[in-house]
Amino acid sequence: MKQVPLSGRVIFSDWHGVLSRDPFWVSIRSSATHPLHAQLEAGMAGVFASERTANDWMTGLLSSGQVIAEMGIQLDKRFRDDFLARRLDVDCAKMQVNADLFEVLRAMRAEAMVVIATDNMDCFSRAFAEARGRRRRRAAERETLADWAIICDDIICSSDVAALKADDPRAFFGTWLDQHGMQFADAVLIDDRADNCTAFTNCGGTAIRWKMGTDDVNDATAALKRWLGTVAAR
Repeated sequence: MKQVPLSGRVIFSDWHGVLSRDPFWVSIRSSATHPLHAQLEAGMAGVFASERTANDWMTGLLSSGQVIAEMGIQLDKRFRDDFLARRLDVDCAKMQVNADLFEVLRAMRAEAMVVIATDNMDCFSRAFAEARGRRRRRAAERETLADWAIICDDIICSSDVAALKADDPRAFFGTWLDQHGMQFADAVLIDDRADNCTAFTNCGGTAIRWKMGTDDVNDATAALKRWLGTVAAR
Protein backbone atom coordinates (compact mmCIF):
# COMPACT_ATOMS: atom_id res chain seq x y z
CA MET A 1 0.00 0.00 0.00
CA LYS A 2 1.28 3.46 -0.89
CA GLN A 3 1.61 6.15 1.75
CA VAL A 4 -1.78 7.56 2.66
CA PRO A 5 -2.08 11.34 3.12
CA LEU A 6 -3.11 12.51 6.57
CA SER A 7 -6.41 13.74 5.17
CA GLY A 8 -7.33 10.36 3.68
CA ARG A 9 -9.28 12.17 0.95
CA VAL A 10 -8.85 12.65 -2.77
CA ILE A 11 -10.18 15.05 -5.39
CA PHE A 12 -10.37 13.41 -8.81
CA SER A 13 -10.59 15.88 -11.68
CA ASP A 14 -11.43 15.12 -15.28
CA TRP A 15 -9.22 16.70 -17.94
CA HIS A 16 -11.00 17.48 -21.20
CA GLY A 17 -13.96 19.74 -20.60
CA VAL A 18 -12.92 20.55 -17.03
CA LEU A 19 -9.24 21.51 -16.97
CA SER A 20 -8.72 21.99 -20.70
CA ARG A 21 -10.57 22.08 -24.01
CA ASP A 22 -7.60 21.79 -26.36
CA PRO A 23 -7.75 18.89 -28.84
CA PHE A 24 -4.86 16.67 -29.90
CA TRP A 25 -2.52 18.25 -32.47
CA VAL A 26 -3.87 21.68 -31.57
CA SER A 27 -1.00 23.49 -33.31
CA ILE A 28 -2.02 21.89 -36.62
CA ARG A 29 -5.78 21.74 -36.23
CA SER A 30 -6.04 25.38 -35.14
CA SER A 31 -4.11 26.55 -38.21
CA ALA A 32 -6.15 26.42 -41.40
CA THR A 33 -3.00 27.12 -43.42
CA HIS A 34 -0.99 24.19 -42.09
CA PRO A 35 -0.32 21.74 -44.95
CA LEU A 36 -1.61 18.81 -42.86
CA HIS A 37 -4.66 20.58 -41.43
CA ALA A 38 -7.30 19.13 -43.76
CA GLN A 39 -5.96 15.58 -43.65
CA LEU A 40 -5.66 15.59 -39.87
CA GLU A 41 -9.12 17.04 -39.34
CA ALA A 42 -10.58 14.37 -41.58
CA GLY A 43 -8.52 11.64 -39.94
CA MET A 44 -9.54 12.59 -36.43
CA ALA A 45 -13.20 12.87 -37.45
CA GLY A 46 -12.93 9.31 -38.69
CA VAL A 47 -11.31 8.12 -35.46
CA PHE A 48 -14.09 9.51 -33.28
CA ALA A 49 -16.82 8.48 -35.70
CA SER A 50 -15.71 4.90 -35.03
CA GLU A 51 -16.58 4.01 -31.46
CA ARG A 52 -14.31 0.98 -31.65
CA THR A 53 -11.22 2.93 -32.71
CA ALA A 54 -11.74 5.73 -30.19
CA ASN A 55 -12.46 3.34 -27.31
CA ASP A 56 -9.56 1.05 -28.21
CA TRP A 57 -7.24 4.07 -28.23
CA MET A 58 -8.57 5.27 -24.88
CA THR A 59 -8.28 1.84 -23.27
CA GLY A 60 -4.78 1.10 -24.52
CA LEU A 61 -5.74 -1.54 -27.09
CA LEU A 62 -4.42 0.77 -29.80
CA SER A 63 -1.35 2.96 -29.46
CA SER A 64 -1.08 6.48 -30.81
CA GLY A 65 1.31 5.17 -33.44
CA GLN A 66 -1.25 2.63 -34.62
CA VAL A 67 -3.99 5.26 -34.79
CA ILE A 68 -1.74 7.57 -36.80
CA ALA A 69 -1.03 4.73 -39.19
CA GLU A 70 -4.76 3.95 -39.51
CA MET A 71 -5.51 7.57 -40.47
CA GLY A 72 -3.24 7.16 -43.50
CA ILE A 73 -2.13 10.78 -43.63
CA GLN A 74 0.25 11.44 -46.51
CA LEU A 75 3.39 13.34 -45.53
CA ASP A 76 5.39 15.17 -48.17
CA LYS A 77 9.16 15.66 -48.13
CA ARG A 78 8.90 18.53 -45.64
CA PHE A 79 8.02 16.11 -42.85
CA ARG A 80 9.86 13.19 -41.30
CA ASP A 81 7.97 9.91 -40.95
CA ASP A 82 7.59 10.40 -37.18
CA PHE A 83 6.44 14.03 -37.43
CA LEU A 84 2.86 13.42 -36.32
CA ALA A 85 3.91 11.24 -33.39
CA ARG A 86 6.41 13.82 -32.16
CA ARG A 87 4.03 16.74 -32.65
CA LEU A 88 1.27 14.89 -30.79
CA ASP A 89 3.40 14.63 -27.64
CA VAL A 90 4.64 18.22 -27.92
CA ASP A 91 1.12 19.57 -28.34
CA CYS A 92 -0.17 17.54 -25.39
CA ALA A 93 2.39 19.24 -23.15
CA LYS A 94 1.33 22.63 -24.51
CA MET A 95 -2.41 22.17 -23.96
CA GLN A 96 -3.87 25.36 -22.48
CA VAL A 97 -5.43 24.83 -19.07
CA ASN A 98 -8.04 26.35 -16.79
CA ALA A 99 -5.57 28.11 -14.51
CA ASP A 100 -8.33 29.39 -12.20
CA LEU A 101 -9.53 25.88 -11.37
CA PHE A 102 -5.97 24.63 -11.05
CA GLU A 103 -5.35 27.36 -8.48
CA VAL A 104 -8.35 26.12 -6.50
CA LEU A 105 -7.04 22.55 -6.61
CA ARG A 106 -3.55 23.69 -5.62
CA ALA A 107 -4.94 25.42 -2.54
CA MET A 108 -6.93 22.33 -1.55
CA ARG A 109 -3.94 19.99 -1.62
CA ALA A 110 -3.49 20.79 2.06
CA GLU A 111 -6.75 18.95 2.72
CA ALA A 112 -6.91 16.30 0.00
CA MET A 113 -4.84 14.69 -2.72
CA VAL A 114 -5.42 15.98 -6.25
CA VAL A 115 -5.46 13.38 -9.02
CA ILE A 116 -6.28 13.77 -12.71
CA ALA A 117 -8.83 11.10 -13.71
CA THR A 118 -9.23 11.07 -17.47
CA ASP A 119 -10.57 8.89 -20.26
CA ASN A 120 -7.57 9.56 -22.43
CA MET A 121 -4.81 8.18 -24.61
CA ASP A 122 -1.25 6.95 -24.16
CA CYS A 123 0.14 10.20 -25.55
CA PHE A 124 -1.58 12.22 -22.84
CA SER A 125 -0.47 9.90 -20.04
CA ARG A 126 3.09 10.09 -21.35
CA ALA A 127 3.09 13.89 -21.64
CA PHE A 128 1.64 14.27 -18.16
CA ALA A 129 4.21 11.96 -16.57
CA GLU A 130 7.08 13.69 -18.35
CA ALA A 131 5.85 17.12 -17.27
CA ARG A 132 5.59 16.05 -13.62
CA GLY A 133 9.02 14.44 -13.82
CA ARG A 134 10.68 17.68 -14.85
CA ARG A 135 9.46 19.46 -11.70
CA ARG A 136 9.78 22.76 -13.55
CA ARG A 137 9.05 25.98 -11.73
CA ARG A 138 5.67 27.37 -12.60
CA ALA A 139 5.61 31.02 -13.62
CA ALA A 140 2.42 32.95 -13.00
CA GLU A 141 1.82 33.66 -16.69
CA ARG A 142 2.15 30.05 -17.82
CA GLU A 143 -1.05 28.15 -18.50
CA THR A 144 -0.15 24.80 -20.05
CA LEU A 145 -0.22 21.17 -18.97
CA ALA A 146 3.57 21.19 -18.67
CA ASP A 147 3.40 24.13 -16.26
CA TRP A 148 0.62 22.87 -14.02
CA ALA A 149 1.11 19.10 -13.90
CA ILE A 150 3.47 19.48 -10.96
CA ILE A 151 0.66 20.47 -8.61
CA CYS A 152 -1.07 17.11 -9.08
CA ASP A 153 -0.33 14.11 -6.88
CA ASP A 154 -1.04 11.51 -9.54
CA ILE A 155 -2.97 10.59 -12.67
CA ILE A 156 -5.39 7.81 -13.60
CA CYS A 157 -5.62 7.47 -17.37
CA SER A 158 -7.95 5.03 -19.07
CA SER A 159 -5.25 3.89 -21.49
CA ASP A 160 -3.18 2.77 -18.47
CA VAL A 161 -5.97 1.01 -16.55
CA ALA A 162 -7.80 -0.38 -19.62
CA ALA A 163 -11.17 0.93 -18.44
CA LEU A 164 -13.41 3.94 -18.97
CA LYS A 165 -14.97 5.85 -16.07
CA ALA A 166 -18.61 5.38 -17.05
CA ASP A 167 -18.24 1.79 -18.27
CA ASP A 168 -16.39 0.37 -15.26
CA PRO A 169 -15.72 2.90 -12.50
CA ARG A 170 -14.49 0.22 -10.10
CA ALA A 171 -11.86 -0.93 -12.58
CA PHE A 172 -10.94 2.67 -13.37
CA PHE A 173 -10.67 4.02 -9.80
CA GLY A 174 -10.57 0.90 -7.65
CA THR A 175 -6.89 -0.04 -7.85
CA TRP A 176 -5.75 3.50 -7.10
CA LEU A 177 -8.12 3.79 -4.13
CA ASP A 178 -7.03 0.40 -2.76
CA GLN A 179 -3.35 1.30 -3.09
CA HIS A 180 -3.91 4.46 -1.07
CA GLY A 181 -6.14 2.91 1.58
CA MET A 182 -9.24 4.81 0.50
CA GLN A 183 -12.77 4.04 -0.60
CA PHE A 184 -15.17 5.81 -2.96
CA ALA A 185 -16.68 7.53 0.07
CA ASP A 186 -13.35 9.31 0.56
CA ALA A 187 -13.36 10.73 -2.97
CA VAL A 188 -14.99 13.42 -5.06
CA LEU A 189 -15.00 13.58 -8.86
CA ILE A 190 -15.22 16.80 -10.88
CA ASP A 191 -16.44 15.91 -14.36
CA ASP A 192 -18.41 17.51 -17.17
CA ARG A 193 -20.20 14.31 -18.21
CA ALA A 194 -23.39 13.13 -16.51
CA ASP A 195 -22.68 9.43 -17.13
CA ASN A 196 -19.28 9.66 -15.43
CA CYS A 197 -20.79 11.46 -12.44
CA THR A 198 -23.62 8.93 -12.12
CA ALA A 199 -21.25 5.95 -12.33
CA PHE A 200 -19.06 7.47 -9.62
CA THR A 201 -21.91 8.23 -7.22
CA ASN A 202 -23.34 4.75 -7.77
CA CYS A 203 -20.09 3.40 -6.31
CA GLY A 204 -20.44 5.56 -3.20
CA GLY A 205 -18.43 8.62 -4.20
CA THR A 206 -19.44 12.27 -4.53
CA ALA A 207 -19.58 13.92 -7.94
CA ILE A 208 -19.56 17.56 -8.99
CA ARG A 209 -20.71 18.12 -12.55
CA TRP A 210 -18.84 21.13 -13.90
CA LYS A 211 -17.89 22.30 -17.38
CA MET A 212 -15.11 24.68 -18.39
CA GLY A 213 -16.38 27.71 -20.28
CA THR A 214 -19.94 27.22 -19.05
CA ASP A 215 -19.86 27.04 -15.25
CA ASP A 216 -18.36 29.49 -12.76
CA VAL A 217 -15.20 28.38 -10.96
CA ASN A 218 -16.70 29.76 -7.75
CA ASP A 219 -19.43 27.12 -7.98
CA ALA A 220 -16.82 24.34 -8.16
CA THR A 221 -14.94 25.90 -5.24
CA ALA A 222 -18.07 26.06 -3.10
CA ALA A 223 -19.03 22.48 -3.92
CA LEU A 224 -15.53 21.22 -3.06
CA LYS A 225 -15.57 23.09 0.25
CA ARG A 226 -18.96 21.60 1.13
CA TRP A 227 -17.63 18.13 0.34
CA LEU A 228 -14.51 18.66 2.44
CA GLY A 229 -16.66 19.80 5.33
CA THR A 230 -18.99 16.82 5.01
CA VAL A 231 -16.16 14.28 4.86
CA ALA A 232 -14.37 15.91 7.78
CA ALA A 233 -17.54 15.79 9.89
CA ARG A 234 -18.00 12.12 9.05
